[in-house]
Amino acid sequence: MTKTVALVEDNLAVCESVQRSLSSTDEFTLVWIAHDLDQARAALAQPADILLLDLGLPDGRGTELLKSLGKRRPVVVVFTLFGDETSVLEAIEAGVDGYVLKGADSTELLDALRAAAAGESPISSAVAGFMLRKLRQQERHAKTNPMNELTPREREVLETLARGHTYRQAAEILGMQTNTLAHHVKNLYPKLAATSRSEAVFNAVQQGLIKL
Repeated sequence: MTKTVALVEDNLAVCESVQRSLSSTDEFTLVWIAHDLDQARAALAQPADILLLDLGLPDGRGTELLKSLGKRRPVVVVFTLFGDETSVLEAIEAGVDGYVLKGADSTELLDALRAAAAGESPISSAVAGFMLRKLRQQERHAKTNPMNELTPREREVLETLARGHTYRQAAEILGMQTNTLAHHVKNLYPKLAATSRSEAVFNAVQQGLIKL
């Protein structure tokens, strides 16, 4: 069955390259292209199975679009030049399903789309290498840190924040005061060897402590 793909990308050369890749197979159909967030929000009225999303757009960060996806959420695969730690953590925290660098050739891109369509999480090898290094650091930390177990309440707090809610929203969802939630978050950081919410979420997901 043909899968529909939407592309949010401001670079016309990249758009043309993606179009050529998709037209080389009958597995995927490109249903729309948006060059910025405003265009993308308007285009979301036409659903797609997979959303290829650039992070750096003229009017903001691509991850901002995830807040507008609603119930008919497509599989979201980041397609970007940015393979740095900050960008990867940002995307993971926002809830993307895959992360592919623009250096990928047509075969790699199509393989990533096939994996995404099958419910897998395609990740470029360069990004996977970074995540592996992070995981090894976490494993070393887990062996030396006696506080690496999260309480059930801490898991609930972290999972709620990982879905993009603010502290106030998360506190309301969990039925607690905002300062109580902030206290839980403060206790989470040393357990996860983290200094920020995004790093805490990333580390917890990689260690299998929470699921998004």
